[in-house]
Amino acid sequence: MKNAKNKQRTRISFSLVIVVSLLFLMISSSIHINAAFPKHRIGHRMIYDSVNDRIIMYGGSTATGFQGWVFDTWAYDYNTNEWTKLITDNSPYGSNARIAYDSESDKIISFGGSHADHVVSNQTWIYDYTENTWTQVTPSNVPRIRESSKMVYDSESDVVIMLGGSLSEDSNLDGFKLRFNDTWAYDYNANTWTNITSATYPLNYQFDCIAYDSESDLVIVFGGSTESDPYLDPTGGRYHGETWSFDYNTNTWDNITPSVSPVPRFGANMVYDSEHDLMILVGGYTHLLRTEIDHETWSFDYNTLSWTELNLDGGLEIRAHSMAYDSESEKIVIFGGNTGDDPFNFFDDTWVGDLDFNNWTKMPYPEDTTDTNSFIIPTLISLSIIAIVLVKRRRNR
Repeated sequence: MKNAKNKQRTRISFSLVIVVSLLFLMISSSIHINAAFPKHRIGHRMIYDSVNDRIIMYGGSTATGFQGWVFDTWAYDYNTNEWTKLITDNSPYGSNARIAYDSESDKIISFGGSHADHVVSNQTWIYDYTENTWTQVTPSNVPRIRESSKMVYDSESDVVIMLGGSLSEDSNLDGFKLRFNDTWAYDYNANTWTNITSATYPLNYQFDCIAYDSESDLVIVFGGSTESDPYLDPTGGRYHGETWSFDYNTNTWDNITPSVSPVPRFGANMVYDSEHDLMILVGGYTHLLRTEIDHETWSFDYNTLSWTELNLDGGLEIRAHSMAYDSESEKIVIFGGNTGDDPFNFFDDTWVGDLDFNNWTKMPYPEDTTDTNSFIIPTLISLSIIAIVLVKRRRNR
């Protein structure tokens, strides 16, 4: 009687192990591990490395409320639709740091940013794709600590231009938020920052977008907010739709806002399409509390000082994202973001815009998106459990 009960218990235990193991295998083998592409995120930065024909992405936040900051570096190859994680020993601050690509030196320049605990930086970092290294440098005459500045590379003058930025109440010892309206130039070869603030400049906007027009040799800036906290602007009236140009050679800012422009917004993204000699602007918050994101695509032609809305096909989803222009493939590449109305709805997809074909295309996920460990390890664990049960069962006999 006792042996019969033991055998029955063994059968039940064995059956439970089999069921649990099968469920474990089914679940683990279907998990989307994202081993072959970056995790969903917002607040990241993207540039195009023209020497190595790669889009480089750095940092961002993988959780709502700008928590979960990550400090990883990724490279995207449009030709193969492959993301590669670039594991480095060191890295800059991941929160609201800004990057620009110096094509003459084949280096990425990063300045400022903060940690989740509101420690703000004025560090300058250099990334070398060939060596896969982030290196902190100590230039002279460093700008004040800040985050959310705008940075772009002026290829004609071989300098990185930085505009503005901010310092939150938690980061400022005086207890109030600061917004900067200064303009700086960084020379990688001399490793020096130079304050080039002129008498006329845009207001101390934040969350505006910036790009460099290599044909006209001008920096173009659009939009932004002058509210101390644009996310809490009760009316939306402090969002701006001005267009400004900056000429480094003459050190002059000009307000070139045309009569027809995108609606005022902050947090939009803009790149320069060198093939069509156009600025391309996508998205941006247009309402208080980030509940409305505009998904329109606009182009700006400096030669005619005109904005034109582009009705690209493909159904690009509304999102707060980051993007870069791949000049070799003549494509606009977007990654990640969220919907604004649902802060928990983050994206980990890649979109490509093509002005010649007038469309947006959602790129397929890489074929090896499932980490093999998510299958092999649970399989080995399950087989081990089964083996142990079988051995015990045989001994009981």
